[in-house]
Amino acid sequence: MTQYNSILLRQNLQDKGLMPRTGGWTASPDIIPAGISPVSDPTAVYTSAESYATNPGQPVVKNASNYIYLRGKNLSSETVTGEVRVFYAKQSLFLYPQQWLQNGLKTSQGSETSELKDLAAGAIGVTTDPFAFVPTDTGEHHCLVGFISTPDHPFENQKPPNAVTSLGKLAQWIGKTGGAGWHNVQFTDAGAPTFTNSTDYPASDTPQKVHITITCTGCAIGSEVAFSCGTPLPNGKYIKLPKTKVSTTGTVGFFIPAEIPANWTSEVTYSYWAGGPPLDDWSVSMSVSVVTNEDPTLEEYGRLASDVFPNHEMYCLDSNCIKTMPKDYIIPCGSDMTLMVPK
Repeated sequence: MTQYNSILLRQNLQDKGLMPRTGGWTASPDIIPAGISPVSDPTAVYTSAESYATNPGQPVVKNASNYIYLRGKNLSSETVTGEVRVFYAKQSLFLYPQQWLQNGLKTSQGSETSELKDLAAGAIGVTTDPFAFVPTDTGEHHCLVGFISTPDHPFENQKPPNAVTSLGKLAQWIGKTGGAGWHNVQFTDAGAPTFTNSTDYPASDTPQKVHITITCTGCAIGSEVAFSCGTPLPNGKYIKLPKTKVSTTGTVGFFIPAEIPANWTSEVTYSYWAGGPPLDDWSVSMSVSVVTNEDPTLEEYGRLASDVFPNHEMYCLDSNCIKTMPKDYIIPCGSDMTLMVPK
């Protein structure tokens, strides 16, 4: 047996990177479904020796955008950058490539790859730009197949050819590929939202201070809403509102102020948990507003945020709590609405 000489994606907790690979490969602890909110500091959470000795994956929540992280350990003697991919498939006793190779997941930026950048020899790394997984068929178990490729082990050499249609060829591919793993996924109804919708935050060629807002109208008291962007900001923080209760059947909402750099883009997912029957005419919407009071070219056009969005509160990413709405002046620039009208 020889030692794998690149970034290892383990097949199981006992996998030390000895080649050819042996043992079960359906329980990779390094393909990590992390729940429906981005992890604030995935490096701190998943790359310690204590975490590496565990399988921290969570059940995948139905009707929600689940964030998938991949981690790996650099078994080479040099600093290496890894390119990460994730695919999904319905559960099967074994997976031929034609069952999953066309089902690639994407990050919130719409990329088919994420990165483990400049991973030192012997170091454990984890993606900070997670993949988003919203399963469309939760009646059956699913599997996630992950890859970590490097310059010495490129994806084109790692991926199996579609011609693999026998167990013998499949076993041969598994045995020789140190950058691939499989993780069986379990779905759960626990905490599942009533619905989840997604929209995009398109890139702007200039940086901008904004309010990202979720607004509820006619929702039952006790209902909850949340939203998140899977793409981190340059400071490593994620724009995410945790589940927050609705306190009135009138119009109410929450917003996060953020300084968005030029060319930043992300998918935005928002979820609603019904606390009872809504009014006949109800809606949940996401919107983005530009803050004008710090921009001389826009300040004459803005209106006070509390007038534009009455009964809204600010969620502070730094303190993770609700704070008083600032006296910002804003211009709403776009929205995405989920609307129910009377029959």
